[in-house]
Amino acid sequence: MNYNKGKKLLSERFYLTWAGEQMSWTCRLTLKMKDAVDGDLLRQAVESTRQRYPYYQVKLGIRKDAAGTEYFVYEDNCEPWVVNEGERPVQLIGPESNNHLLAFCFWNDCIALDFFHCLTDGTGAYNIMRTLLFEYCRRRYDATLSRETGKVIIRVAGDAIGPEEWEDPAAQAQPDHLVPLPLPERPRCINLTSQAKTKVNEAVETVNILVQEQDMMKYVSSSDTSPATLVSLLLDRAIVRLHPNMAEGVPMVVLAINQRPALGCPQAGQTMAASLRLPLKEEMRGMDLEMQQTIFRGMVVLQSNDDNVIEGFWQTQNTQDMFEKVPTLEGRHQAMAKAFSVALSAATACVSYVGKAHLGAAEQYVREMYTEADTPYALTIEMSAVGGTFCISLMQRFADDLYLDSFLDEFRQIGLDYRIATRHPLTVAPIADYRKSIIIK
Repeated sequence: MNYNKGKKLLSERFYLTWAGEQMSWTCRLTLKMKDAVDGDLLRQAVESTRQRYPYYQVKLGIRKDAAGTEYFVYEDNCEPWVVNEGERPVQLIGPESNNHLLAFCFWNDCIALDFFHCLTDGTGAYNIMRTLLFEYCRRRYDATLSRETGKVIIRVAGDAIGPEEWEDPAAQAQPDHLVPLPLPERPRCINLTSQAKTKVNEAVETVNILVQEQDMMKYVSSSDTSPATLVSLLLDRAIVRLHPNMAEGVPMVVLAINQRPALGCPQAGQTMAASLRLPLKEEMRGMDLEMQQTIFRGMVVLQSNDDNVIEGFWQTQNTQDMFEKVPTLEGRHQAMAKAFSVALSAATACVSYVGKAHLGAAEQYVREMYTEADTPYALTIEMSAVGGTFCISLMQRFADDLYLDSFLDEFRQIGLDYRIATRHPLTVAPIADYRKSIIIK
């Protein structure tokens, strides 16, 4: 079976071209268990999990086409996935990770998955984590554990793996009859890396905030909103309170979405994430919260229209095709470095929520689930929901808590209780200098 190995990578190009010293584009999912982790059982579970995902058993390779233009491929990687004891992530795409694009860590009561965003996104990582948790918990607690979650069937080794999991949607023909809905012009937005009201640090801090799922869902179900839309609005409101001068621009959150449903590839394993833009415009500032929530929901519905999502997907692919006019990977990386400043000027902050974890019967052994990601923004929120708790991981580059406090005050104003569980430096995996370290074939 092919699994796309040896073929030119397409959907992965955005992250492969951009990532480097300035931005690793790596993510970490951390499960906080109810008991200390058994390392031996975890290693067995990781090996079983590896057998279920042959299209993630890969290493990067570089080829040249007939015209001499370089491109990336995935090659077979039969080495085991690394399981490191300790909180420190191993370097990906290098010897520490057996050249894999993902690896695992465990310490105390925590299990972490580190992965390079070009390999997959939060949806794909959730699949891996569901399999891993099931395999671990059936060994540790209950051999009869069910793989049913009520929403999905947890994937396990021995499953029939269809091409819908590994075929790349970007390898299909572009549709030619799209009718995207017209979108309003994007306003100039506040850039927190240059316009923050406090000092901006190079180092990133992660603040993990917990909100009871019952409280959150009670609020959103009665307020014409959703968890991700609500948090995006509260973050915009928190920023606008600190930036009342409209001459600075407007706060605009980019909200990550899953493109798979619109593209008709719900099982695709690649990175299929895109973003919507949610600005708190001048005319909305004097409105009450309920009206703002309704408008934000409308913006989400409009931008997530199927044809708009499909058009955005192919615009990204066409942009990457343009970069390939530069024949070398290193040359493309240097050209795309300009995207860093473009991204910062196109949004103020980022919110990402994959959805409920749906860990099934194994969820009873999990307390919390956190997500961290290396992004270009001074303020990023990653949300997870597990075990009756929303885990809101806020990553900030600020020297003090000015923006954090303003954000938390928005929760107090709507009566949602929260607590700060932990604070620590952003912990994501570094990546090797793969453009220079891989031999071109």
